[in-house]
Amino acid sequence: MTSSPHAITMRRLATASALASAIALTGCVTGGPRLVTPDPPPIPDAGPNVPSSAHVVLKDGQQVVANTAAGKMKIEAGPGLRRVFDWDGLRRGAIVDPRASSFAGGKTNGLTYDGTPKVWDNANGITKLRYEEGERHFENMDDAMIWMQIRRLYYTYNNQGVVLGWKREGNTLHTELWQFYVDGKKPTSMPDARDSSINVGKLVVEPQKMYPHLVFNDGHTEPYNAETASSYKGGGSAGKADESGKQADNCNWFKRLFHQCPAPKPAPAPAEDTASAKPAQPAPAPSEPKPAEPPKPELPKATITGNVVNIRSKPTTKSDVLRQAKKGDTVEIVKSENKWSYVQFADGKKGWVADFLLKKQ
Repeated sequence: MTSSPHAITMRRLATASALASAIALTGCVTGGPRLVTPDPPPIPDAGPNVPSSAHVVLKDGQQVVANTAAGKMKIEAGPGLRRVFDWDGLRRGAIVDPRASSFAGGKTNGLTYDGTPKVWDNANGITKLRYEEGERHFENMDDAMIWMQIRRLYYTYNNQGVVLGWKREGNTLHTELWQFYVDGKKPTSMPDARDSSINVGKLVVEPQKMYPHLVFNDGHTEPYNAETASSYKGGGSAGKADESGKQADNCNWFKRLFHQCPAPKPAPAPAEDTASAKPAQPAPAPSEPKPAEPPKPELPKATITGNVVNIRSKPTTKSDVLRQAKKGDTVEIVKSENKWSYVQFADGKKGWVADFLLKKQ
């Protein structure tokens, strides 16, 4: 018997309706997650021109890149008073202000900023900026080196006196960029300078790299990686994990509907400990006690107060740096000489440190 076209159409509608009802009952959805790559955070437009009274380190179209103990920092200059900061894979910008007066008794004005920039998306908790840029003048090199230690930032500098320091503190990004002058001139050599770790050059704009993520039907998001890629490729129907924690292969909503998914594999039973008991060893004969050594006199202790402090081979800033200590490190004072202390660390290593960078206990 041949069915009429109308009867065929009605059977198809009934089948589709039953299938849709079955899908609804099983809780399956056919729409998978969407793969979305967000736009980079906004950067402010060009700022006003830099006043001639502001002696800056970077000119429009320049950048400085420095590797410090806090990590890599890049600062882009311009147009005008705009400065863009690139750190930890993040990129944010601000229109900074020209200084109305010189910084900390300096001879020239520079740039400054202290607050929340107008165009600045939350950067892993960083929402505020404190920035200083300009010239710093010192009578001698010792004063310059001591000044960096008491500022408590992570500094890197070259032999020409270009100095960049920065750190994260709470919700604030602290950054400073200086051109040092010693006895009225730019230096040609500075102790412990690292020319390869700081570079001033032509601006190369590198937008923040943004990574895709999956947006699911219920609104939650997940990073798009090797583990979540199957959810996207499978139309949002990644198989459920079986009891052993492994993903069921090709178990989509259609197979679950018609009970075609493989049964979960039972977790393997824990292996029995078949190691045989070892025979008890006879206890060693007690040895005669050695005479106790007289206790060594306890050395006075102190705490490092500078953020990053150079430990030197001699009691002068012109001597070699043996190592660096961090704020809070505890040392023992072996001896003191001319406002310097010869200290010993927990690992037994020793060196000289200026007394004003120690808090004696």
